[in-house]
Amino acid sequence: MAIDPLILLPAAALAVLIVILLIRLLAGRREALLTAESLADFLRHQEPGEKIVSSVLSEDKRHALVRWENGKGIGLVRSFGNKLVLEMLGPDMLAKCAWREEKKVLYIPRQGFAFPPVNFAAPDADRATLEDYLNGETDAAA
Repeated sequence: MAIDPLILLPAAALAVLIVILLIRLLAGRREALLTAESLADFLRHQEPGEKIVSSVLSEDKRHALVRWENGKGIGLVRSFGNKLVLEMLGPDMLAKCAWREEKKVLYIPRQGFAFPPVNFAAPDADRATLEDYLNGETDAAA
């Protein structure tokens, strides 16, 4: 008795999907949360020898904006699953950034449709620093 491949292949795909969903349910969602210590440790390994002038953590602790001393630009550190990722924002990307929701959220578009934009909810005390990041980099590029 042979099993029809038209039945076997979808059944096998469904079994694999169920196993993946079960593992995801048991393991839970993993998201790296940023703290000042974890950000400094990550950047020490990612950009050795570079001195950080300042950094701003978002309210949800999933994003951070960093400015380096040498005028290298603004770095966006974000959580990607349980890892941290650094993306450099050049002058063209910073020019596209805009404040939304009455200057409470900084909208940072990213490259291409595969990368969703970042909504950086800034704490009240750090909004002026973010304005300096955007204005300083924009003025430096002009």
